[in-house]
Amino acid sequence: MIDTPWPAGPFEFGEVLRLALALFGAILVSEALRRFIRLPRIAGYALAGLLLGPMGLGWFAGQDMLRFRMLIDLALALLLFELGVQVNLRWLRTNLWVVAGSLLESGLAFAAVFGLLRFVFHVDGKLSAVIAAIAMGTSPAVVMRVAAELQAQGQVSQRILVMTALNTAYAIIASKLIIGGLHGAFREDWVLAVMHPLYLVLGSFGMGAALAIAFKLLRRHFDFSDEQGGALLFALLLLTLAALEALNLPSGLAPLVGGIMVKFIDPRPHLWPRYFGTAGAVLFILLFVLTGAAVTWHDLLIGGGMAGALLLVRGLAKGCGVVAFGPLSGLSLKQSLLVGAALSPMAAMALLLVQDVRLIYPAFGDKAAAVVLTLMVVLEIVGAIAVQWALHKAGETREGGR
Repeated sequence: MIDTPWPAGPFEFGEVLRLALALFGAILVSEALRRFIRLPRIAGYALAGLLLGPMGLGWFAGQDMLRFRMLIDLALALLLFELGVQVNLRWLRTNLWVVAGSLLESGLAFAAVFGLLRFVFHVDGKLSAVIAAIAMGTSPAVVMRVAAELQAQGQVSQRILVMTALNTAYAIIASKLIIGGLHGAFREDWVLAVMHPLYLVLGSFGMGAALAIAFKLLRRHFDFSDEQGGALLFALLLLTLAALEALNLPSGLAPLVGGIMVKFIDPRPHLWPRYFGTAGAVLFILLFVLTGAAVTWHDLLIGGGMAGALLLVRGLAKGCGVVAFGPLSGLSLKQSLLVGAALSPMAAMALLLVQDVRLIYPAFGDKAAAVVLTLMVVLEIVGAIAVQWALHKAGETREGGR
């Protein structure tokens, strides 16, 4: 029994207040940047995260990412599943130059980042490999939200989405394989070194297949373009994330694989429900705020000196990889350059990949995080601007390329 029914001070609002203020702040900052200097809204969300995080007001700490991990996982699962549905394996099978260009740009990005860290900055080889694997990927969240904001449609837009999906998959798989190498190096357990990454990759593909089959069966009886369908899709993805957590599988690969398989077994157009998009928008804003808030002054001091050079070599590597096979895959030189520029963003997916390393090898993961998070926060903002610029120059936005 309580002593009195009236509220007693001091009042403590806790995390609910912080999340509410974070949403308000992110929306106000992003809208101001969009109206006055025409920056994409996502850049404003990331800047709001920096302002509210350890580098600003300190309302969020780097460790908060663990407490809000489910929100981040769900937001990314929504994005990755939707992105996977954009990938038509039948089309890729007839245009293998797209796959070749994707493999080349990702491979060159890995080699460039690894080489710079190892031979110029003299970083440990294992640490260089982890950072290089994560740097292969492009942020699905940044690319998809900027494209949606601009209502971009066309050959360049579609190619950016497909290559983002492919190099995201490469980054996840490569990082898990390198975790296996860490087992061998740190524990001298080479059976674990082989079996653990194999389990992570094959298990994720299996869960992705299960997700695709479940979606296919449910679509026979439910319309995913209405309110009930949106709630059902949320439930299906939450169930998938719960299963992945129980099985200690990565949260990023299965939704992406599931979306790709859905498109392959069910090539009809997939309409996303209006309510699904509204609820997802709140998650996406929080995703970018929490990503920006994950960076600390300690990370910046350690990784800031390398970030500029890494940003440059990674961007050049991705651009060269796309340009090398772009004309063979049906793109002009200009279109190839635009696609290469739009593959620059890094954001929440990189955060989750480095966090996975931290959970297994904390001290080693902290060293990787200092570089990855510094690079990520720069490319979250600069990358969003690059995607916006590329889509405008391609003439595929609602503004007609202005």
